[in-house]
Amino acid sequence: MDENEAEAIASLDEEKFPLRRRHRVTPKEPTRAGRPSEQLGPTWSGTEEQPPTPAEDPDLWAVHAAILALDPTGARIAYAIRESFDQAYDGQRTGRWDYSQLMKTEKTHVGTLVEIWLQRELELEDGVDLDYRIAGSDVDAKWSRNLYGWEIPLEMYTTTEQIALLLWGNEYTRRWAAGLLRITDSLLKPPGRQRDRKRHLNDRGKDRILWLHQGKPMIPNTLLHLPGDLAWRVAKQKSGQAAVSMLFREAQGQLINRASVDAAGQQVDPQKRVRDARKRLAGEGIVVFGHYAPHPDLAETLGLPRPTLGRFVSTRVSPWLPEDVEPSVTIDGRRWRRSRQDDPVIRAPTLPKQGVEPSE
Repeated sequence: MDENEAEAIASLDEEKFPLRRRHRVTPKEPTRAGRPSEQLGPTWSGTEEQPPTPAEDPDLWAVHAAILALDPTGARIAYAIRESFDQAYDGQRTGRWDYSQLMKTEKTHVGTLVEIWLQRELELEDGVDLDYRIAGSDVDAKWSRNLYGWEIPLEMYTTTEQIALLLWGNEYTRRWAAGLLRITDSLLKPPGRQRDRKRHLNDRGKDRILWLHQGKPMIPNTLLHLPGDLAWRVAKQKSGQAAVSMLFREAQGQLINRASVDAAGQQVDPQKRVRDARKRLAGEGIVVFGHYAPHPDLAETLGLPRPTLGRFVSTRVSPWLPEDVEPSVTIDGRRWRRSRQDDPVIRAPTLPKQGVEPSE
């Protein structure tokens, strides 16, 4: 940058170039059209094909072992998939939470985001010719919103039979899967008429997959699975604060993830909306537990789901009496229990200050 450019930039001011104030956005209403098929996980296709044995394909099994060593339970892959969807929705700026609200190009981009987030989370090396280098082999990540819908390009099997990491996830059935497959011509359907000549797995190819994780639960998308039209009513609130407060008021007893708060609040600092919601809802007897100690322990003692990193849970509380059989916690010097439906509304206590370490 030369001296003249620097002076020009320095001369910019808000009076000449006023900053646009970002207003709250109401996204388009979710629809059932264009949603993925409602699948729960891999199924047997009825062929005699089976995954290769370690003796038949030691490199494939080495990749399998390396990934399981990095993520034995699948929690890290599940996190990568969750973050990919949430980044595509971009709820803080758009208010979206449903796959049907994405534009066509954004739906296509979900696969790229999964590839990026997975490499970041598992700290995988770049491949030489493909996406990753795992246990000495090049591995290509393939994502599909429909199970077995992966599109296989020519370079995966023409010169060298390459390894694919096959990934699938469904927001609506809350399931995901990941497996490995050595791509060969015999495991693919005949090419279609599309110009890029990409192909899909045939039944033998489906049964040949060496699964890492089959039909695992996805990290829930709170707004997507709220009952009735509650998510849509939250989205139509006139202010971010009203939306976040409504979310905690109407979804009591459910874990509410950070991305749902972002989408409801649409604020630069959406977590401030949580703190303000606590103040607003206290008059209705509602408390909002966060993920830092001691809040998770208090929530769990009351029989609520335990908030983990980036999650919250709300409930209405009432003073505990000696004849009460419900579990109770001491807050602000008094014992409290979860309210019954017919309990009178009592102002909620002030929750203890949260510590610096989140619940795991």
